[in-house]
Amino acid sequence: MKVLILVLSNLMLVAAAWGQTKPAADSTQDSNKIFTKVDVPAEFPGGIEGWKSHLESNLKYPKKAQRKDIQGLVKVSFLVDRTGAISEVMAMNDPGGGLAEEAVRVIKEGPKWKPATQNGKKVIYRHIQAITFVLE
Repeated sequence: MKVLILVLSNLMLVAAAWGQTKPAADSTQDSNKIFTKVDVPAEFPGGIEGWKSHLESNLKYPKKAQRKDIQGLVKVSFLVDRTGAISEVMAMNDPGGGLAEEAVRVIKEGPKWKPATQNGKKVIYRHIQAITFVLE
């Protein structure tokens, strides 16, 4: 059985859907606000190609999911702080078979990301990353 993992581009939810703050128009805003819309979103080091390489090297299709022929998309939400550090990693859905747990693990154990910027300043950013698990 061949295992294929697809990487979708960044998924961002609108600020209203999460109840988060809107982008700051000036520097007087609280420096601990979490942004969901920014001028430049957070990015994995090396961009999409770096992300694909990271997944190919580190993501393991769970044996339980393989045995039960479980496939699906896992959306993972996490914060990228001003230094690029990752925190608050959580799966937003779970197709079963350990897919959500594996998606969370690979993000938690990954490197720092390139921080998001808003109005030329690094900000804390809530990022949604989709990982699709497919068996062929």
